[in-house]
Amino acid sequence: MKSRVSRVSIVLLIALSCSLIAGLAFPMLVGAGDNASILYTDPGEIDADPGETVSFDLVVRSHGDYTGDGIHELSFALEYDPGVFTVTDVEHGPMLADGDSNATVDGTVEIDDENGRVTVNQERTPSGDGAKATETAATVEVAVAEDAPSTTETIGIADAEAILVSDYPQPSVERNATVLVAGGDSAEQDDDSIAGFTLPVTLAGIGALLVLWSRRIGSQP
Repeated sequence: MKSRVSRVSIVLLIALSCSLIAGLAFPMLVGAGDNASILYTDPGEIDADPGETVSFDLVVRSHGDYTGDGIHELSFALEYDPGVFTVTDVEHGPMLADGDSNATVDGTVEIDDENGRVTVNQERTPSGDGAKATETAATVEVAVAEDAPSTTETIGIADAEAILVSDYPQPSVERNATVLVAGGDSAEQDDDSIAGFTLPVTLAGIGALLVLWSRRIGSQP
């Protein structure tokens, strides 16, 4: 009788393990799939000297939704230390106009250097099927303070929102830029790569613990 109970327990544990791993992995697969907009800077790591003006592209990658609709509205903010940086210019890029030679990108830029924040809003006109591309959404120029020390700074991408032509928001992933001022230390690993590494390790650990538990139950008389 005990042996039969043990076998049933093992089956239940294996089923629980599969369900748990699938439940945890599914959001990761959806978040990393085509149904998401990814915002990042090119280059992702920027070398700069005090008093220098540098520029980078804010790139957006979107393959639209699962029905083929692209995005037609985009907004995001850039956050930085106003004691180290001053944003001198922001130019709208062609990303939202991709796929239609008659489409234009209409938008606004609000620079608040006192608080270290730039807000960008863009709209595709006409919306059509929306944009599905990996392309520059904005080009940003940043001046480094003359008295900036040797430091490693972050220019963060925040409050990103990509709206599909169906007017539904698409999930967004934001990857910040690292600026090495006067030889600041390079970051070893960004938050996105850490997060992507932790979940598979966690899943493997859960699976291993459940297998060990099932073996222990099976070995009982």
